Amino acid sequence: MATKPCPGRGAVVTYLNPDVMHPSVYVRGVVIGAHVVDPQTSHTWVPVLRSDRTISVLDTANIVNVQEPERR
Repeated sequence: MATKPCPGRGAVVTYLNPDVMHPSVYVRGVVIGAHVVDPQTSHTWVPVLRSDRTISVLDTANIVNVQEPERR
């Protein structure tokens, strides 16, 4: 399975909510660090700061939209 492109630090990502009991289907967050590749599945994971100030490690396969930060 090919890995998805990995969003860079500062990118705003919209992804499928892993909490199936939560009323929101999609969640947004900001990538805050470097990615990690799982050696068994080849999935790429990124740390994401959510709007409630919690941090999640997100499988990039669940990302549906990426808004990269503006370069100055």
